Amino acid sequence: MRASILTLGPAIARSGSRTSHCRAAARLERGPWTCILRRSRRWARGSRPEHGYIQASVPNGGRLKGAHIVFEKITVTGTENILMAATLAEGETILENAAREPEVTDLIHLLRKMGAEIQGDETSTLRVRGVPKLHGASHS
Repeated sequence: MRASILTLGPAIARSGSRTSHCRAAARLERGPWTCILRRSRRWARGSRPEHGYIQASVPNGGRLKGAHIVFEKITVTGTENILMAATLAEGETILENAAREPEVTDLIHLLRKMGAEIQGDETSTLRVRGVPKLHGASHS
């Protein structure tokens, strides 16, 4: 289930739409994933679980726009998902109450190597300036 959610934000940012299979989609609205889906809805329409799938797309097939996102609860998966999507969004995205776990910091380091512009490592507020394109990188 986590992999399905983690691909949602980056795929929407890159291609403008995404359909992800999620066996537990019906439970997502009631579970810890709710805040991730709510945050995704600020950017993309239709990000609702339905019949075992989550479908989402950017309005008018455009590019995600920067946003100010405040997480109700600290969530590593939510922070990673929105962070990855924000790297390709147009403008600046601010994430507040973001997770500060080592895996989030490691993801920030990888995204920077790929060309992302991110500030605020190891703090609960991350600022992401979207870039048009990311490139490959080696990371360990």
